[in-house]
Amino acid sequence: MRFSTSLCFLVAGLLGANPLVCQNVNMEHPQEINVQHRLSPEEIRERLNVSQVKKDAKELYELCASVTTDMDSVQQGLLPKDATERLKRMEKLSKRMRDNLIRASTER
Repeated sequence: MRFSTSLCFLVAGLLGANPLVCQNVNMEHPQEINVQHRLSPEEIRERLNVSQVKKDAKELYELCASVTTDMDSVQQGLLPKDATERLKRMEKLSKRMRDNLIRASTER
């Protein structure tokens, strides 16, 4: 019993020591340690195509307004012919805007 307990502690010690040895941190030059850099709003703006984002935002705003009136028609039992197309366009625009913002904020 005592042998198996000692063996368990030995195996646990060996498994726990391996990750500690693998960490490569240079404490003499901490500036060389790669840290996550948070971008400033200015850096994000530089990476974005601001004119395209504004154009997409304006189109998305106009589509939202038209969909609101479409939903009023749906409540009355009428489905406008291109309502689904406008919803698909809204989805594509919002996805593109989201992807551009994410890409601009994570690129280095």
